[in-house]
Amino acid sequence: MSSNIPDRLNLLRKQMKKVGVDAYIVFHSDPHLSEYIPDYWKEREWLSGFTGSAGTLVVSKDKAALWTDSRYFIQAEMQLKGTGIELCKMGMPDTPDIQSWLALNLQPDSVVGCNGLLISVQNKKELNKSIKAKGFKAKFDIDLVGKIWQDRPSIPENEVYVHDIEFAKVSVQEKLGRIRKELLIRNATAYMMGSLDEICWTFNLRGSDIDYNPVFLSYAVVEEDKATLYVDESKLSDEVRQFLENEMVTIKPYDKIFSKLEKLKKKNRVVLDPSKVNYAIFSKIHKKVKIVEAPGLASTLKARKQTVEIEGIQDVMIQDGIAMVEFLYWLENSVGNEEITEITVAEKLLELRGKRKHFVSESFGSIVGYADHGAIVHYSATPETAYAIKPEGFLLVDSGGQYLNGTTDITRTIHLGTPTDEEKLDYTLVLQGMIRLSMAQFPRGTRGSQLDTYARMGLWERGLNYGHGTGHGVGYFLNVHEGPQQIRPENHLPIEQGMVMSNEPGIYKPNKYGIRIENLIACVEKQNTEFGSFLGFETLTLCPIDIKAVDVNLLNSKEKDWLNSYHQLVYSKLSPHLSDELSKWLKGKTKEI
Repeated sequence: MSSNIPDRLNLLRKQMKKVGVDAYIVFHSDPHLSEYIPDYWKEREWLSGFTGSAGTLVVSKDKAALWTDSRYFIQAEMQLKGTGIELCKMGMPDTPDIQSWLALNLQPDSVVGCNGLLISVQNKKELNKSIKAKGFKAKFDIDLVGKIWQDRPSIPENEVYVHDIEFAKVSVQEKLGRIRKELLIRNATAYMMGSLDEICWTFNLRGSDIDYNPVFLSYAVVEEDKATLYVDESKLSDEVRQFLENEMVTIKPYDKIFSKLEKLKKKNRVVLDPSKVNYAIFSKIHKKVKIVEAPGLASTLKARKQTVEIEGIQDVMIQDGIAMVEFLYWLENSVGNEEITEITVAEKLLELRGKRKHFVSESFGSIVGYADHGAIVHYSATPETAYAIKPEGFLLVDSGGQYLNGTTDITRTIHLGTPTDEEKLDYTLVLQGMIRLSMAQFPRGTRGSQLDTYARMGLWERGLNYGHGTGHGVGYFLNVHEGPQQIRPENHLPIEQGMVMSNEPGIYKPNKYGIRIENLIACVEKQNTEFGSFLGFETLTLCPIDIKAVDVNLLNSKEKDWLNSYHQLVYSKLSPHLSDELSKWLKGKTKEI
């Protein structure tokens, strides 16, 4: 693809010249500010060749640069080679931010443009302020890529379906009632939703417009006395229409959201999350309408899973755990005996999950990294790059499933030979960090940034670290990444009871290997004392952790007890569902250390 990139950039520059833009910013985004996006909106990927899920491209008259984070440094270097696009590594000391790069490469009074559909209200404010501070002008209503992308994929038109109450657990009316209660608290009249997972959760609907994420393109507005879903009506079957009618939800065409917002009266007070609503939509609201900016009401509510939802996820973990045990057994007995590559490993995982009850799809494309490929955090094997897997070294496997009653995300790193002392040290430090976070107890109000240190402390003591967050929120048969909860240095929101997150520290050594161990955890109440209420975590994932590379001498007694207790839980929960042969194998993999 790299051979096409310079031509595409030149086409863009011709359009920039026509409209008087000196630099154009291309976001990896869609009008709903999704992390994973439909092919139609992959403008940055089409212009740069970089396929990562995070990154921003900036094109000036004679230069281009792409910013991405540490998960994608190695991948971006490979994919940008030969394109003429400079890689800017976010978080590195010598890397300028976008605004500084513009200042270095543009003349005063230059014009910077972007497509307002693809930038949030919050990011627009920040970008506009910083661009003006550098002496530039900004235009946030310019779509240039649409003029040059001739063979662009079509906008998805997949059917919407009802997430049955048997699996959803909580009714639409209860969810709407909780949202309206939040409106009352804020003395507001309406809540504007642009985030797809919020909409799907609120209305107990699902779709398949985005790979791996069971969502569909839509907007919604919840008011005091009505709720309106803005969606392409061709997506709706008679069953879905009847369901929405029974729930007293009005259906309007997708693009009618613009006229709805234009018609809002001055008396309206509209709640919206400036990080979840695009600027083009926001700009249609009359300036005299009162805007109440707040974190997504539905996001916050759905992040705090109810007991019945947690129970659904626990059922899913048994199904997913069975598939993982079958996979690990197959892997152990196949490596060295038949031809296996990173791609066939991913295919085997999908095959085994596909046999499990209520399975719908993968929750993301499996990350299977053997040897030094494991050091590429979001590596994606292709027929050209896939390694053959040998009975030696580390194999990192990060995968997950979408089930009607939950979403899974699990990473296991397996040593296929005899580990070296360095490998054992690194593996044990990662495991130790995962265990320490699993055992954490903390007062209510503790933030994700504070909890992040539990997983990193042992690594820091030896001068080691990893560039990604330790934990992200996970949806309930929804996006595998959800907010607002995160366990990472930059996240200062409290971790609250009912939140489901990943726990995934790692170590990545370029040209050697990558190690990551990941379980999903739920925040639960631990105890109440005279000093307040204390929370902790319950581990949800059920799958043995490879102990071949563990240096037991590095673990203290509590850490050993945790690992032994976890493995006892895994065996007791999964063995009744396994054949005698698999149960015997699992018994050996969960033995005490």
